[in-house]
Amino acid sequence: MQVTVEVVSYKRVRASTRGEVGDYVGSTLKHVLVRRRRSFQLQKVQLFDESPPIKLKILDEVKIAASELADVVKHTASELEDLRKSMSSHASSRRFSILLFTGHLYISWLLLVTFCYSYNAWCIPLRATFPYQTPDNIAIWMVMDYFCDLVYLIDVAMVKPKLMFLHEGFWVDDPYATRKNYRRKAQYKFDVISLLPLDLLYIAFGPKMVILRFPRLFKLQTFWEFHQAMDRVLSSPYVVRIGKTLFYIFFLIHLNACAYYAMSAYIGLASNGWVYDNDGNAYIRCFYFATKTATSIGKNPKPENTIEYLFMTAAWLMGVFVFALLIGQIRDIIATATRAKTEYRKKVDICIRYLRQLNMPAWLQWHEEKILDSLPFNMKRDVALAVHMTTLSKVQLFRDCSKSLLRDLVLQLKPVSFLPGDLVVRRGDVGHHMYIIKSGQCFVMSIDETEVLATLKEGSVFGEVSLLGIDGLRRRTATVRSRGYSNLFALSRYDLNAALQHHKTAAQILRLRADQIIKENAERQTKQRLADKEARRSAHMAASAGSLQESAASFCLTH
Repeated sequence: MQVTVEVVSYKRVRASTRGEVGDYVGSTLKHVLVRRRRSFQLQKVQLFDESPPIKLKILDEVKIAASELADVVKHTASELEDLRKSMSSHASSRRFSILLFTGHLYISWLLLVTFCYSYNAWCIPLRATFPYQTPDNIAIWMVMDYFCDLVYLIDVAMVKPKLMFLHEGFWVDDPYATRKNYRRKAQYKFDVISLLPLDLLYIAFGPKMVILRFPRLFKLQTFWEFHQAMDRVLSSPYVVRIGKTLFYIFFLIHLNACAYYAMSAYIGLASNGWVYDNDGNAYIRCFYFATKTATSIGKNPKPENTIEYLFMTAAWLMGVFVFALLIGQIRDIIATATRAKTEYRKKVDICIRYLRQLNMPAWLQWHEEKILDSLPFNMKRDVALAVHMTTLSKVQLFRDCSKSLLRDLVLQLKPVSFLPGDLVVRRGDVGHHMYIIKSGQCFVMSIDETEVLATLKEGSVFGEVSLLGIDGLRRRTATVRSRGYSNLFALSRYDLNAALQHHKTAAQILRLRADQIIKENAERQTKQRLADKEARRSAHMAASAGSLQESAASFCLTH
């Protein structure tokens, strides 16, 4: 018999590479496959059961092609592995250079920039007003100034452009993207303004014009960024917040002291009783005067001319509004620091007040479950019996059971609280718990939940039949909602079955009691249905009689 065998290669090899390696691999594989495909022609062979093995003419060529393809794949895999390693090392080095400034090292850098900003913020007004910059120490001041300028420049040119940022929930670490993101911010504009080289005007005005360095104060956002970073890192950042607020207070007093000395120098030192008398340490005396003026404490010198009156008015207004705001911030910081403790104390007070309303003993005015769990078993049972035995004895299902079973069940009662209108059980749901009303009231609703069929009060029990797992009686027959604030005890079917394993007689009694309750419920429902039927019949007869009377009356009127 003759069979036609098609030897066709459907296998396609696709190389997903990058650059020259990808092109080389793709072209090589394509060349090999095209050359080998020409050798795979349809051949007709004759197969017999006892015929010798068939020798195909293309067998050698197939082996050669397979070996060449294996060599190409092996060579390509090695080149791809080298390329992957080089790219991963490049990416990791780039990522390291980006991530380097987002952790503790970046916070340390922010600390250095904040120190330089604080130096400029304090020393520029100080050197511009007080005579603390002299030809003897001007070199030290210049070194400090240009060291801070160098830090500013490094921050703008090398640090901030390399910060990662979040974009649509993903961290972006591409250098071009991070640099573009930084230059798009308003912080970049202020950072550039803070580096304006107004120091070149020293050539015309001299190095005493320190006020030309005022653009350095525009780097305020870095100062804020440092404190925000400290808030994220520290577990208790309230000390940093209070420190920042105190910095604002002392800086405002510092500016007031510098303005007071500049005003005194303009009017004339020791020229009247209000200006600085040029006695003692100038900065300390002026700082003391500014503190008394801003905080409105102490006896201040009386102004003697219009400029002095205006200065004092401005200082007092600053003390009234600005310092009131800062002190309010300190109060908010302290309140925030103790908020968790305050809320916990408030919740404990509410719980204690609630337990006192229940007339609980003073030593038991805490969470019942936690206290019971911490007691030995016998004491836990005795306490639970003293508290819940009366409530459990009201349950009709357990009325004829032994006290030993009741003692075991008392330990399984779980307190449950419901708000006004809360759903306790829903009609049609499978019941797994029995409920005992400890305080409050519950409504038994109609099928459409538009009418209240009954009101369950303290000591009432519902859902007890579902605990026994009787076929056909496991689902709730009515919907029950809480009328107001109600406290219930819940007993699960699992806990009842676990207790009944050790009380076989009680299990039989419960089953008989359940049958009795089922019969009583059936009789009550039958009577209710008959009463409803009779009421509907009476209403129908009354309606019919009324219609007959109306018909008779209309007939008489017409005739």
